[in-house]
Amino acid sequence: MDHPHGISGLVGKLIAESEVNCNADKFYKIFKHHKEVPKAIPHIYTSVKAVEGHGLTSGCIKEWGYVRDGKNLVVREKTTFDDETRTILHSAVGGDMMNDNKKFDLTLVVNPRDTEHGSIVKWTIEYEKKNEDSPVPIHYLALCNQITEGLNSHLCASE
Repeated sequence: MDHPHGISGLVGKLIAESEVNCNADKFYKIFKHHKEVPKAIPHIYTSVKAVEGHGLTSGCIKEWGYVRDGKNLVVREKTTFDDETRTILHSAVGGDMMNDNKKFDLTLVVNPRDTEHGSIVKWTIEYEKKNEDSPVPIHYLALCNQITEGLNSHLCASE
């Protein structure tokens, strides 16, 4: 079946945004420094390690073990950081999510709220499915929301 818009059904963008009570720098840094994440939310992340480069250097490759829908999964990603804008780009280069996707980029941006304590956490997923039968990775938005809630609880408990 021909699709008049070419591959438009294969490419997409999903966004989740949440307000949290914790400090923007703390939320950003826990992901940048990565080693505390599995300790903070072990029901989501089972492991993390830098496999190429230094884990805190932009362009390093990390491998994350995580749980989604009760399954233990792995993703290998290239991680780039922008400390000024509190932005981390996780670009999948291997692992389970690449079974259905040619491209899977997950961007985390954390900004302080203008008027009060807390911050805004925004996750953006940009993907390209391998084919029309591949599922839209909507379940990863739910996972992003679980990560946000879990880290917010963990970080607020330590403030």
